[in-house]
Amino acid sequence: MVLCYGLNAISLVYQLKQMKAVANIKENSAKVKALKNINQCEWVGSTVHTNLNACLTALNLEGINSGWYQPIAIKIDGLDGIYMVNQDGSIFCEARIIKDGDKKFKIEYLSTNGWSEFENLYLQLV
Repeated sequence: MVLCYGLNAISLVYQLKQMKAVANIKENSAKVKALKNINQCEWVGSTVHTNLNACLTALNLEGINSGWYQPIAIKIDGLDGIYMVNQDGSIFCEARIIKDGDKKFKIEYLSTNGWSEFENLYLQLV
């Protein structure tokens, strides 16, 4: 099950329509399966924002998306954290957002070892 966190109520309907495309992409299934095998200690980071939108903006600036893209956040069953969906519908798996209180959202990134493990698993699954 995938839950969508919208930027506002109006964009939520549009984002939910996009979620159908996210769930059906083969690469996303492989990413989720690979991420489920990554040890929790392989996630590192201390960047904290006061809201989810600020985290998504920060991640969007690191990704392949255009500056006009309003990122979508998803929660995926079996994975800790919230993940950003790229403009092309793929899951941005290099980082996740952890809600750590009412106004505290932390961005965590895969460590070098975690990323190597992820890539090896992902390539076996694609």
